[in-house]
Amino acid sequence: MAFLERKGVLAALIAAAGALMAFVSLTPAPGRGGSLLLAFLFFIAVVEGCIAAAAAGATVNARWVCSVRKELLSVTPLLLVGALLLLLLIPFVDSYPWAGRPGIWLRKDFFIGRNFAFLLLSYVTARRFATAPVGGEGTKSRAAWYLLAFVVSQSLAAFDLVMSLEYPWVSALLGGYFFIEALYGGFAVSALLYLLLRGTPPADRVPGARSDLSDLSILMFGFSLMWAGLFFAQFLTIWYGNLPEEVGFIARRVAASPMRELSVAVLFLLFFIPFPALVSTRAKSNPYVVSAVSLSILSGILVERYVFLAPVVRFSPIALATDFTCLLILFVAMIYKRSRGADRET
Repeated sequence: MAFLERKGVLAALIAAAGALMAFVSLTPAPGRGGSLLLAFLFFIAVVEGCIAAAAAGATVNARWVCSVRKELLSVTPLLLVGALLLLLLIPFVDSYPWAGRPGIWLRKDFFIGRNFAFLLLSYVTARRFATAPVGGEGTKSRAAWYLLAFVVSQSLAAFDLVMSLEYPWVSALLGGYFFIEALYGGFAVSALLYLLLRGTPPADRVPGARSDLSDLSILMFGFSLMWAGLFFAQFLTIWYGNLPEEVGFIARRVAASPMRELSVAVLFLLFFIPFPALVSTRAKSNPYVVSAVSLSILSGILVERYVFLAPVVRFSPIALATDFTCLLILFVAMIYKRSRGADRET
């Protein structure tokens, strides 16, 4: 991957990936729009979650942030790619159940416009935070501004792009659920980056010693509990309310295979695997356990996005493979180039 270090290669790679995804997504074929929506929801959650993890760590002077800060913030330009993907979803909006109905909030141009505006705001605030000196004056305020844009952006994605697909189903908790889950995923990526780029430091091999890896494990352990609490609060509300449109949302996802098994898999991937695996203090500093838990969390977010969309959206296997491959290549390329630059600086 040494060619990535050449000037202009990364920009050309982004342009090529964007053009390929645009070509695939705009081709009039069944499932192309749904595939792009799934890729967008997962991609933007991971990218915004990575930056949010760095911003959250900066606001509390977390020690672990220094280990992976540059790599986490290196994905900031991908927010612009996310904005492009959102524009490619314009034709897909016509398939929403409210499309064509009178009203301002769910008018097509305002629907796309507000999500696009907050994605750009996330990019601007993330860029300002990324260029701030570590521990310098104003760094915490810039991190706080990004976190505010991140919360609104993820909440809008939940309410607009996911919840309105199931109209008239309504969930006031879904916005908070989405941005907490994105931050959860950001910590998982942070742990993977720490292990891939820094290895296992000596402190992690000393019983009872606290290290950056242990701190990240504690965060993932805590967020597994928070995620479970939000999931249960949402499920409990649907259960005791017993409203037809709310119960129907659950029934469509647990009534038959393979959705029933995938729904159960989400619970295991995001809670029943991370929580018991990280209970032990020793496990929190075990690189194999931490990497397995991190991959479980990211897989859980992806499967859950699929479960949200599958009952009401069609997918194209070719479009899905193309979109995810392009986005994964861009994500890895951004981090790789920044990590190589950091190595040369040291």
